[in-house]
Amino acid sequence: MGVRGLQSYILAKCPDSLIPIDLTGTSGVTKKRLIVIEGWSCLRSVYGPHMDFICGGQYQEFRASIRRFVNTFQQVANCELVVFFAGGVSQEERAEWARRKSHNRDTIGLVMQSLRQKGYSPDRKHFLPNETHVQVFRQVLLSCHVKVVSTPHSTGRAMLDYAHKNEAYGILANDSDFIMVNAPRYFSLHHLRISGNTISTMMIDRDKIAESLDLPLTLFPLLSCLLGNDIVSFELLEPFHSRLLALVDEEDGEGKKREVSDGLQLVGAVITFVRELEPEVQTDITGNISGILEKVLPDAEDKEELRALFLRGLEQYNETTVAPSATDSNTDNSPFTVSFLSNASTRVIKIIKSVGMILLSFMARKYQLPFLSWLVVISEAGEKSSDPRVDVLNHLWRFA
Repeated sequence: MGVRGLQSYILAKCPDSLIPIDLTGTSGVTKKRLIVIEGWSCLRSVYGPHMDFICGGQYQEFRASIRRFVNTFQQVANCELVVFFAGGVSQEERAEWARRKSHNRDTIGLVMQSLRQKGYSPDRKHFLPNETHVQVFRQVLLSCHVKVVSTPHSTGRAMLDYAHKNEAYGILANDSDFIMVNAPRYFSLHHLRISGNTISTMMIDRDKIAESLDLPLTLFPLLSCLLGNDIVSFELLEPFHSRLLALVDEEDGEGKKREVSDGLQLVGAVITFVRELEPEVQTDITGNISGILEKVLPDAEDKEELRALFLRGLEQYNETTVAPSATDSNTDNSPFTVSFLSNASTRVIKIIKSVGMILLSFMARKYQLPFLSWLVVISEAGEKSSDPRVDVLNHLWRFA
């Protein structure tokens, strides 16, 4: 889900860290390049700005857009795509997930208000994909022979591990967590442009970000936790943020106040706080976390619980690679899909069995073979299907 406000700050304040990339301009490349994509963010990019989203969705146009997207990457840019979808939300990330869902409800309210007052669809920024969009996206990707991976929880760590293990050319997403860790070439979905046979985007260079912010890469995980991420909630940090914003110099005028409203000033204030920590603290963040928290949240009631929470927040950025999850497959292996496929296999077996019973019954009646009739009766008594289609087949023999 990312670090709140960080990517917007980098786009506004660190332009040197954005490197233009033309994925189709690499001449002489014969080996396919692996691109790992975050599915939810990609959906928002592929669903074109000209498509209606208020009335449910223009799915025919959406399918065509997905196919153009995949074909351009596969045939023109010579790239292999692997798309990750989140299967659920972990307990630690639930508070941030709930906050974002609440924000989505507010967005829906703005959409309805715009429809009532103006009578037409609001700005594109209010687009919220529904579950049908997600299912159509997954199925069309699979039909285009794109590998789709469902993760048990959020996609960030699984994408990073998969990219490292399979030597991916880059990660295409809109998640500032990939700035916090050593991801192989983080490409911005926000800047992705596909025009004819050209694919262009921006690569966000974390080394240049560190240079621009005058902040060592080793302090990025702490910066993430102090801004608020999937583990350390933004609401928990509100007293700390309020104190930092109270120090904003009023003499800078409207421009500075506008930055406060956009959240940029808060990010800058937290960066300054981390940068000004004592050198001995910066060299051992984990060992000095208690002292840092005394400065950040001095009035916290349960210090040990707070310390454990921040340690978990820092640990998520540990640059250790684990084996990819068992969900990696050329097809979608979400728990729902696995269950569906298993049930489908059971139904097919039952239908085949029922067809066999029809044939046995027909032969028993035509050739007057009593032992076959008894076999049919015993088989029917042994198992009765709950699938009405199978039951129909079980009784067709009466009309044979």
